Amino acid sequence: MSLPTEPSGGSIVMLSPGRGRALVGPLCGIAAGALVLLLAQSVPVPEVESQFSPRWWPQLSGAAMILFSLAAAFKDGLRPAASGGEVEAGSRAGTVRIALVFAAVAAYGAAWLVFDFRLVTALLLAALVAIGGGRGWKGLVLFPLIVTLVLWLLFGLLLRVPV
Repeated sequence: MSLPTEPSGGSIVMLSPGRGRALVGPLCGIAAGALVLLLAQSVPVPEVESQFSPRWWPQLSGAAMILFSLAAAFKDGLRPAASGGEVEAGSRAGTVRIALVFAAVAAYGAAWLVFDFRLVTALLLAALVAIGGGRGWKGLVLFPLIVTLVLWLLFGLLLRVPV
């Protein structure tokens, strides 16, 4: 854990975190990618042959998560840390923001069962922008609408995934 110390000059200096702490994020990414790959096996494959099965996108996403997490583990944990790269101390506000993101994603999953994909996706994106500090109509309205439209066009119309 990174603890602040006060040297004789009176300023606070952050001690650098250990390698274990630097690997927590990449290890979570590897675990999440493995879970996505495992869950992709439960997606039913239609009997009609096609170039891409419904499992293709989840498998690609899970594999990419694992590969990027391995790259992050190598960058953050296996080679020496770059000089001056101090880790910022955790804060209550950061913890609350992370909890809000998880709550928003959980609410999205529950709302998707009842409401239309386009509505709940636009609301989720607006909530994530607001949690991330975005303000103004462009960030809170225009961005979620454009991203939702692109997702709906890609998955709902082009790939014919039931949304």
